Amino acid sequence: MDVLGNFAFVLVRPLQAGNVGSAARALKNMGLGDLRLVAPRAGASGRAAAAMAVHAGDVLRNAQRYDSLGAALTDCTLAVGTTCRPGLYRSGVVALREAAVQLAAEAAANRVAIIFGPEDTGLVNRELKLCQRLVTIPTAPGYPSLNLAQAVMLVAYELMMAAGAAREMPMAEPHAPAVAVDAMMERLSEALVSIGFLPAENPEHIMFALRAILGRAGIGVRELDILSGVARQIRWFSDGGFQAAEAKRRSGKKLR
Repeated sequence: MDVLGNFAFVLVRPLQAGNVGSAARALKNMGLGDLRLVAPRAGASGRAAAAMAVHAGDVLRNAQRYDSLGAALTDCTLAVGTTCRPGLYRSGVVALREAAVQLAAEAAANRVAIIFGPEDTGLVNRELKLCQRLVTIPTAPGYPSLNLAQAVMLVAYELMMAAGAAREMPMAEPHAPAVAVDAMMERLSEALVSIGFLPAENPEHIMFALRAILGRAGIGVRELDILSGVARQIRWFSDGGFQAAEAKRRSGKKLR
């Protein structure tokens, strides 16, 4: 059960104080305690939240506040977004129960952020870009939208139940920091635009697919360095480095 201490539950722009308090209670019920609030609406963690938290007031009081999602993920190496909506940028989403055991296993070596969007819109595309994986909670198709606190409770419950089974899985490798992976993906996007592989007007159409592929694989520190080097080399080549490379080839010199 110690892996549960490596999960951070991140509420992005929560609107309702009752949901924030109820989320704190849900986390304490399931043996979790790291609650993070990104740009909460004024009063979202006030007296009404405390009333709903009941005996989880400590979780609510210790909740850290951040101005941006990126800041909330600074110490996390795996960022997992939650969504109930389909869409081009939400492909590759995995059902919660299927994902929970793997996430619990990875939490043995990584701090894992589970990210929830605001009650009215959920996570938007710019926030999904920071998520290496996506999970969904299966519901009746006629009404898939869950209350925020209910969603937190369901995810927390599945992770608690999965924590025991995760002990039987191979030890996961530590991932590179989520914010460093996002910065690398931005550099890779710019590099691929520079050689015409991605359209400058809409590079995210393909980049979301690349993010999903690499997110499923899990990027370690060494892989991050390699991919950053690939992005730099592509950009160097497109900025005129191909002329130097061709001159080396003609002279018989090694490129590296």
